[in-house]
Amino acid sequence: MSMKQVLLIDDSNVFRDYLKDKLDSMHVQVTIGVGPLDSMSKMRSILPDLVIIDFSLNHKSLFDMLDQKKADPNARDIPVILLAQQIEKQELTRLACYGVKKVVPKPLRIDQLLGAISEVMKIDIDVDTTPCILEARVNDNIIFVEIAQGLNREKIELLKYKIKELIALYNLPSPKILVMMTDLSLSFVDGPNLELLMEGLLDDKSVKNRNVKLLTLDTFVNDFIAGDKKYAEIQIVTDLSKAIDSLVKEAGSAEDKSAVISEKILSVKGSVEGESSLEMRFKSELENLKAATRDIRIAVVDDDVVIRGVLAKTFQTIHARVDPYESGNAFVDTLGSDTYDLIFLDLMMPGLSGHDVLERLSAAGVETPVIVLSAISQRESVLKVLQAGVKSYMIKPLKPEALLKKTIEILQASI
Repeated sequence: MSMKQVLLIDDSNVFRDYLKDKLDSMHVQVTIGVGPLDSMSKMRSILPDLVIIDFSLNHKSLFDMLDQKKADPNARDIPVILLAQQIEKQELTRLACYGVKKVVPKPLRIDQLLGAISEVMKIDIDVDTTPCILEARVNDNIIFVEIAQGLNREKIELLKYKIKELIALYNLPSPKILVMMTDLSLSFVDGPNLELLMEGLLDDKSVKNRNVKLLTLDTFVNDFIAGDKKYAEIQIVTDLSKAIDSLVKEAGSAEDKSAVISEKILSVKGSVEGESSLEMRFKSELENLKAATRDIRIAVVDDDVVIRGVLAKTFQTIHARVDPYESGNAFVDTLGSDTYDLIFLDLMMPGLSGHDVLERLSAAGVETPVIVLSAISQRESVLKVLQAGVKSYMIKPLKPEALLKKTIEILQASI
C-alpha cells in the first residue's frame, strides 16, 4: 500500500513543522508548497490525496492556482481543505466548484483541523479533546507560557515548535522560560502530558534547566519535577514577583521588574471599589461604541496568526470589520484602495517591518490612527514609533478588554 500524500500551502513555520511531524507519525507524507507556482507544480507531480491551503494567500494568485487545478484532468478531483479567518459569501460560492471539501476557521483549532483531515482522507487520527488554553509570548527576553484549564496533547506538541520560532525570531541566545499554570490541578493521569510539556520546553538545546521556572501551586507538578533527575535545577515558584526577579537579573531597577509584570497584566489587582468603577465606565463606553452609526473598519498587520485571531474575535463584540494582513508587504499593497478607522501594527515582521510600514504610511499621506503591537518594551522603540505619529503602543501578549479600552480611547473623539 502506497503512502498517502498531503500538499500543504501555508506560510506558518510553526504549523507546518507540527503538521509534518504529526502526519509523518501516521505514515502520511507532507509536502510543502511555496507560493502558487511551486504548489501547482508539486500538485501535478505528486498528485496528493489532499491539498491544504491557507486562504490568507493573495486572493488573485490563489484563484489562479485553483483555476489551473480545475483545468488539469489529473488534479481537478483532489480534495481541498481551506484554512480561513473570514470568507465572503460570494467567495464561498465561487470556491464550491474547486473541490473544497472543508473550511477550517482561523485562528486554527488543532482538533478541528485534524478532524477535517481525518474525514476527508478517511483515516483515523487520535485527537486529544481536553479543554486547554495555551499561549506563548516573549516579553523583555522572557518566554511567557500560559496554560489554563488542562493539558492538551496537541497544543503541547505545537508549543515545542512555537518556542523554537520565538527563540529564533527574537535571537535569544540563552532563553528564559516562565510557565504559568496557576489554576491547574493535576494528578498521575496527567503525567504523560506533563512529561510531554517538559520535553517540549527543553527541546531546543539553548534552553537550560536553570532558566526554566514553573509558576504553580499544584503539589503533583512539584513532586513530578522533584522526582526526576533530568529536571534538576528547574524551579517551582509560587510567587510571580519572585519568579520575574530570578529571571530578569539584568533589570536595572525594581521599576523595570514591575513594568514586566504590569505589561503582562499579572500584577496585583486594585481595590474592589476601583475595579467596579472602572468596569462600569468601560461597559458604558463599550455600549456607546456598539451603538455608533457607522461601521468601524480595522486593519491588523501581524505575522502571528494567533494575534490576528485574537483581534478579530475581540472586535466581533462591537461588530467591527477586521481585515487581517500577515505581512507588511501585503498591507502596503492595499494603500490607496482601502481605508480604515484604525490600524494595529506589529513591529517585528519578516520583509517590511512595522517601522517600514510606518514610513510608507507617512509617505502616502495616510492619517489613520495606528496602535503598535510589540513584545519589545524598550524605551527607544517606544519613543521611535511615537515620534512617527503612532497613537499608542501595546505590549504583547494582548488581552481583549485592554484592546477594547484602547480602541475606545483612540476612536471615541471621532465617533
